[in-house]
Amino acid sequence: MTRNRRARLAVRALGSIAVGVVVAWASGAGAHAFVSRSEPRTGATIAESPAQVRIWFDGPIESMFASIRVEDRDRRRVDKGDARVDSDDRRLLEVGLALLSPGRHQVALRVIARDGHPREGTFSFLLK
Repeated sequence: MTRNRRARLAVRALGSIAVGVVVAWASGAGAHAFVSRSEPRTGATIAESPAQVRIWFDGPIESMFASIRVEDRDRRRVDKGDARVDSDDRRLLEVGLALLSPGRHQVALRVIARDGHPREGTFSFLLK
């Protein structure tokens, strides 16, 4: 095989790899599962104890590695320990709540996006 032919094959191979990387990135392989909304909303003041906390992400998350914890102002756990990713909407993480007392409540979450990138965070809401 001539040197020119080898060089052309190498350029074609690199071009194919570059196209594959661009296609994978454009198809969402670079996503990191950002929170798109929650119920209750971040920082919300609410009048009634919600039955659950629900968090939607901008992409599907792995149910096996998803966790959510809700605590009261004394750092006591007030969720029912039944965190789950919705089987119909793989972007939704939810957990049931006990009847909450008035005060500030902290939500802590940890998920792994389908592409393997971890995401964790916290937010709070106030029950009047």
